[in-house]
Amino acid sequence: MTHPTTTGTATPVRAGDWAADPAACTLTFAVRNFALRTVTGQIPLTGAVIHVDPGGQPVSIRAELDARGIDTGNRRRDKDLRGRRFLATGRWPAITFEAHHIQPSETGWTISGTLTVKDARCPVRLQVTGPATPAGADHADLHATGRIDRHSAGVTAGPGFLIGHQISLSLAVRLLPPAGPPRE
Repeated sequence: MTHPTTTGTATPVRAGDWAADPAACTLTFAVRNFALRTVTGQIPLTGAVIHVDPGGQPVSIRAELDARGIDTGNRRRDKDLRGRRFLATGRWPAITFEAHHIQPSETGWTISGTLTVKDARCPVRLQVTGPATPAGADHADLHATGRIDRHSAGVTAGPGFLIGHQISLSLAVRLLPPAGPPRE
């Protein structure tokens, strides 16, 4: 993991596995509904790990979301989303993300990876800002944004004029530093 500075250069941080604090993380999504309004919701993060190499560069990311915890503020819609037609959370309770390419940028990173929803694998590109480490804090905060096509993610129920194809993602992630010596 690197900390971008105002000049765009990066300074390395501690090597090892940085773990997300699920209680301090949010994943929010937004999708157009009936082409008139936007429906927003959240899915809880159950865990995430970013492995940082000895040079201070993130080299792998793995995260898991609890699809059963999807919350749009509408119980009926949430029940439908958890059901067989959409996420089928009885069979596939977890949504996973694995990064396969992490590239530094001026404000953080560009992360390319694969989101697995049900049995479908969907490409995802996230633009990450941060990490920000408040003075005296024992954590680092990241913010990421991205988009996915729900059809690519295996969520094909509902016609496009009722439910938009593009889903916008916004993540706020708090990372806790490695507890022990760096893993090689």
